[in-house]
Amino acid sequence: WVINLENFISAEEADRLIEIGKVQGYERSADVGKEKPDGSHDSKVSDSRTSHNTWCQEESCTEDPLVAPVIERIANVTGTHPRNSEYLQLLQYETGQYYRQHHDYIPHHRDMPCGVRMLTLFIYLSDVEEGGGTNFPLLGVTIEPKKGNAALWPSVLDEDPESKDGRTDHEALPVTKGLKYGANAWIHSRDFKAAFAMNCH
Repeated sequence: WVINLENFISAEEADRLIEIGKVQGYERSADVGKEKPDGSHDSKVSDSRTSHNTWCQEESCTEDPLVAPVIERIANVTGTHPRNSEYLQLLQYETGQYYRQHHDYIPHHRDMPCGVRMLTLFIYLSDVEEGGGTNFPLLGVTIEPKKGNAALWPSVLDEDPESKDGRTDHEALPVTKGLKYGANAWIHSRDFKAAFAMNCH
């Protein structure tokens, strides 16, 4: 299943998240890379992902009066706790940028304190002149970006919530005109933020 949540955030909340991203500065997005001897993983810049991103990780973002209610709303809608969610990833896609077909499930998380990514909630912070949809090629579904809306989907199976549901492969289609701004929340089966504080993620 894939759910399109209309008017998930207000225009004011969307504009504030974009503003914070610009103030912090967007850097080239990276994927999870090879495992290091200590069990952690490198990040790698990949041709399959050409967006830029930053993280809503500092109190200046997480405690912002327009951002904190969004973080709480994500937990309420998904029936989870804010601590189970990764810090919001703020994204910018320029014309021609994309993220090729991929899956959000990270296998090595299964045996780690944070647990696996169970759900993804992606918020569209802007309208896009052309392109930039979220396509689920195995489901034949594309959600078009609309400012304030959000898409929600599982990375795991209902009957086995630690195991990957491969049907939710997805891609960010290229932006063919204009800019696309978004925010990603990845929600884990256990307390992600406690694990993150111990550098265990």
